[in-house]
Amino acid sequence: MKQLFWTLAAAVTVSFTACIKVNIDDSTTNNGSTTPVGATLQERIISSKVITGSINENVELPKGKYTLRGYVYVNDRARLTIAAGSIIVSDTVNKGAIIVEQNSRLIAEGTASEPIVFTSGKAPGQRRPGDWGGIILLGNAPTNRSTPPIIEGGVNAVYGGSLANDNSGIIKYVRIEFAGIAADPNSEINGLTLGGVGNGTVFENVQ
Repeated sequence: MKQLFWTLAAAVTVSFTACIKVNIDDSTTNNGSTTPVGATLQERIISSKVITGSINENVELPKGKYTLRGYVYVNDRARLTIAAGSIIVSDTVNKGAIIVEQNSRLIAEGTASEPIVFTSGKAPGQRRPGDWGGIILLGNAPTNRSTPPIIEGGVNAVYGGSLANDNSGIIKYVRIEFAGIAADPNSEINGLTLGGVGNGTVFENVQ
């Protein structure tokens, strides 16, 4: 990431149509959304348009608008892929955040004409900084700590290691707006929080 990383860090305010067809039957989930019996995690998210809980298997989301509800952990070496042109809005009550844990990846690869936007779930004109958490990437790259530290923001996840070329994913042509919340005093989730992220991770054109 070299100089680009530092440019990105300075730019982000921190305290540091192809469609996938889902076969639907008459069954419903507990929240009332129509979802096929035995549906995969990917099918459930596409059907409900809601990203919530843990993502512990590879999920590829087609272009669309999705609601991020609460803290979502990408773990167990899973990969969350979001198509160009997608809009991810946070639930206004259960403020969202995406936490990509060590050995997992976020692939959010937008384009100049179809960026991926992470934003507030409030109506335009009512959106304010702090409407949701943000994105946290946690890698295995070296840090200046003697033991693996825990990232701030109340997510209780560690970062750091010995893999300088560790890969936490791709973030290209992505806009992150109206984010940043404090879990505790001096312990915040920023718009984009990076912990031990290796130089195998790609950042390009991030606002």
